[in-house]
Amino acid sequence: MSASRNDELIRRPHPRLRPFVGDYAGYDISGVRAGTHLGLPSGTLTFIVSIDEPLCQVEAVTGSCEHFDVLLAGLHLRSTLIAHPGAMSGIQINFSPSAPRAFFGIPAAEFAHHSVDVARISRPLAAELHERVNLETEWSARFAAIDDVLMRTLDDTNRPRTEVADAWQRIADSHGGLPVSLVADDIGWSRRHLGSQFRSEYGIGPKDAARIIRFDRARRLIPAGRGSMAEIATNCGYADQAHLNRDFQDFVGLSPSQWLAADDVARTHTVGPDSVGAASARG
Repeated sequence: MSASRNDELIRRPHPRLRPFVGDYAGYDISGVRAGTHLGLPSGTLTFIVSIDEPLCQVEAVTGSCEHFDVLLAGLHLRSTLIAHPGAMSGIQINFSPSAPRAFFGIPAAEFAHHSVDVARISRPLAAELHERVNLETEWSARFAAIDDVLMRTLDDTNRPRTEVADAWQRIADSHGGLPVSLVADDIGWSRRHLGSQFRSEYGIGPKDAARIIRFDRARRLIPAGRGSMAEIATNCGYADQAHLNRDFQDFVGLSPSQWLAADDVARTHTVGPDSVGAASARG
């Protein structure tokens, strides 16, 4: 079931879906130590269809494990724990923050800071996605099945308010570097009104959105070795390496080097859960 090349594991969705969905990222991971993988904050909602075994998300306080065949995780500001026995397989569908309205008629704020079993929102959608993805053995066929299910579900007229969507896109296009005051000026709202409307739609404020988009870009470059930590910090808009380290502590509870040492999946696999962003999907 493993693919031999990473380009087999990543696919753009059908053009009709691209305003709402970024990449599909397949992963088939084995040969790592059993343990936990950290799902890190990002500028997309994480929609995962498991293959073979359900995904196991650990509740940090109690240590209990909730199993998901199809999971949707909203925008969040803290890492989540995914337990694995040294192997896991599935497809991550990177949802833009406007996607929950288009597919479920629900704003992204309803999913913020937690994960849900998609069967609780739409049992037929969850069941068909899981069944069809697990029936196929080729990645291309799995991706085609997801295209088919999502296109039949899509209501592309159900979108966030234009000003709110434009605010998200301005933040995303600047990789989190555009000051919120300028975003508010661009759309003709006060900063307070923007913050209120933005949180109502997405579940986080525009300043936090800028932080996680900037962080998300940095944490994808680190395991790929795209420069020194100081160079990555500068390229991603941080004041310095210490500033990047502070965001890692806030979002992950670890420094970048501690994160890589603790998470075999993040360190050794370029394609895996939470590894591919949807920067091309519009908010």
